[in-house]
Amino acid sequence: MPFLDRIKSLFSQPVARPKVSDTKAAEPTQQEMQTAVNRLDELATTAILGEIGGSKPQKENRAASWWGGNFLGAQDEDVPVCSQSGRAMHPVLQIRVDELPEIPPAFEEFAVINIWMDLQSSTFWGAENGNGFLVRTYTDIDKLVPLGVGYRESSDLPTFPIFWRETISEQPSWEDMADEVPTNVAQAAADDWFFKSKYSSDRYFELRNKCPVKVGGWPTWIQGADWPKDAQFFFQVDSNDKGKMFLGDTGSFYIFKTADSWVIRGDCY
Repeated sequence: MPFLDRIKSLFSQPVARPKVSDTKAAEPTQQEMQTAVNRLDELATTAILGEIGGSKPQKENRAASWWGGNFLGAQDEDVPVCSQSGRAMHPVLQIRVDELPEIPPAFEEFAVINIWMDLQSSTFWGAENGNGFLVRTYTDIDKLVPLGVGYRESSDLPTFPIFWRETISEQPSWEDMADEVPTNVAQAAADDWFFKSKYSSDRYFELRNKCPVKVGGWPTWIQGADWPKDAQFFFQVDSNDKGKMFLGDTGSFYIFKTADSWVIRGDCY
């Protein structure tokens, strides 16, 4: 199945909805339906979509958003090593926050966010920071220096600039929504209000297909919601050919921030 069709399937398959209750629900009233639609509007939030490449890179400018290399780091930092495997991690995604067309409130304290990964690890899907992956954040870009491989100095991942193409309102997945609406609505056969809402437009799916990096918004779960405890969703990366990132069968990874660390989750078909 093409990747665009797989993204659409996350919203268009009501059979994937979790069962809310064993009790047979009555048909929802008009007021209950309106309550559900209003709650969907309340929960919809801004996602910022990033394309890997697509325009001419400034190869020597590490003070930008990058994929696969050209990272910055603090002067006293080394390339991180996976705490479990002992292997050096590889630069995957650098986000220069002030390049975002809209800065989510949770990002305002940061200037740069980097994620490194042990590309040979199969254990990072639900790992804590430092085991298979590592998130580093910086508050002052002017104090950072080059760290790790530069532009196309490694064959492990291609090196591309990240271009933040568009902001778009994104609704939660069904599993993050079902408990937010009246039970009669959640169990009703009529579900176009959610699966064919104004947020699940053709344009949304086209942008998601083109832009595998997403900052903010909601995690687009595949097999089911898997939120870490007391965590805030920060960004998502989807499998993509251009960046040579393959996560299971067309999967994604999701980065969350807890009170004192970072957590990763992964999901695939």
